[in-house]
Amino acid sequence: METSIKLLKDQEVDQKNQASGYETLLRDGIPLNEHFLALKNKFNNEQKELKARIQNAKDDIERDEASNENKRHRIEVMQNDFRKIQNRFEENKDRSMSENFK
Repeated sequence: METSIKLLKDQEVDQKNQASGYETLLRDGIPLNEHFLALKNKFNNEQKELKARIQNAKDDIERDEASNENKRHRIEVMQNDFRKIQNRFEENKDRSMSENFK
């Protein structure tokens, strides 16, 4: 019971604090449209900043994907070179073994 009373009192204090924020807007002597313009400008600036961050992240992703594709290609080329060298080695080994047994 005491806990529920405490919760109700806390809710009441929170509601008064929220309402006082709106009252402050009305009491500060600045027209509401000025407050709205300031909020709109703040929103637009933050939106522009976030869009720029998103674009930078997309550019980073594209650059990383291109780099990864280049590395995959290099790995394929190196694997093919390795297979060729390994085949040559096996052929030379077989040839030298057969020459030794003659």
